[in-house]
Amino acid sequence: MIAATLRILPAPERRAEILKVFRSIQGPVLAQPGCAACHIYEEQGSEPALVLVQMWESQATLENHLRSEAYRRVLGAIELSGAPPEVRFDHVSETEGMELIERSRNPALALAAKGSKS
Repeated sequence: MIAATLRILPAPERRAEILKVFRSIQGPVLAQPGCAACHIYEEQGSEPALVLVQMWESQATLENHLRSEAYRRVLGAIELSGAPPEVRFDHVSETEGMELIERSRNPALALAAKGSKS
């Protein structure tokens, strides 16, 4: 799984336009093969960034997306940014849920988990 994150600090007069682009590509991106998620976040505070987070099942599906018309529109939104964007592609090798919390909070479970991995 690959998490693709784009964080843009838009000029105030461009914020609505960038949000419109992000919202317009969300559905088509979710319909692309290999897309597991596509989320839009609006950060608050001194740096009110717009964040686009996508999850891709493989490198190949991500690369197909990067060549798509939808991503061409994302690149256009980057051009509207008031500062250089933050772009990250995180390759996730393992995902855990509540079991990690339970192991962390219960030393007996943590020891049992260590023993089963040996």
